[in-house]
Amino acid sequence: MNQNLEKIASACLKCKNTQCKKHCPIHTNIPNLIYSKLHKLFDVAVSQGWIKENPCTNAIKPKRNKPKKIKPLEIDQIKDLLKRSEDFCTYNAVIHFQLYTGMRIGETLALTWDDIDFDQRLIHINKTVNFVKGEFKIGPPKTENSYRVLGMNETVYKLLSQVKDYQDKMKDDLKDVWQNLNLVFTQDTGGYIQKANINNRLNSLKKGTNYEDITVHSLRHSNATLLLLNGVDLKIVSAHLGHNDIQTTANIYIDVLKSQQQMVAQLIEFNLEI
Repeated sequence: MNQNLEKIASACLKCKNTQCKKHCPIHTNIPNLIYSKLHKLFDVAVSQGWIKENPCTNAIKPKRNKPKKIKPLEIDQIKDLLKRSEDFCTYNAVIHFQLYTGMRIGETLALTWDDIDFDQRLIHINKTVNFVKGEFKIGPPKTENSYRVLGMNETVYKLLSQVKDYQDKMKDDLKDVWQNLNLVFTQDTGGYIQKANINNRLNSLKKGTNYEDITVHSLRHSNATLLLLNGVDLKIVSAHLGHNDIQTTANIYIDVLKSQQQMVAQLIEFNLEI
């Protein structure tokens, strides 16, 4: 029994099997956490005399899978996407909103009108929505720092006003059929929108372009990249995105930060030329 435990633990932690990596939680992006839990588990087994030594001690930790880099849209690509989606509909409005705010899509689709302060031009982010097993689940934002307030520029102000006017008209037309959930972005009858619907709309808009590989999350990434390239402080961008800490932002946008460093170096060289 003890030998079997040792074999299972060591084999699992050293496993290189490609198919296993697709399904085994050891090979997801939380290998260190699972390794730690296993180590503690076998420490207890050692202390109880069930096994002689902890099989995790000499096991090689699985390497953490590097997340695929999200390529931001270039300026001309953003302009093209905005042009392609200029005709008003709710899904187009969501895509524009994502580009201008950089919010997580779950945060956007969970927004209610009491989160929108038109007078102060502020957007209060305090919840998110996910579609799980056929149901919409409302929960807290991703991290503690995800509770935040964003400013509203003129474009976003006009966009939300247009959404509100359209929604008021739909309420009058549909009357009792309308689901009065007080949502900012809704389906035709006032219900929650699935993220997949926004993805489908984006897929149709980007068809035949040179940015067909983008996803809805790329819109958030593009927003942050534009802020950084325009000299907005990393700490402010981190707060804007609702990241848990500034290091998270730095790790995700390291390529942008490197390009900024190169620009600064060239600027100094240019200014000191005789």
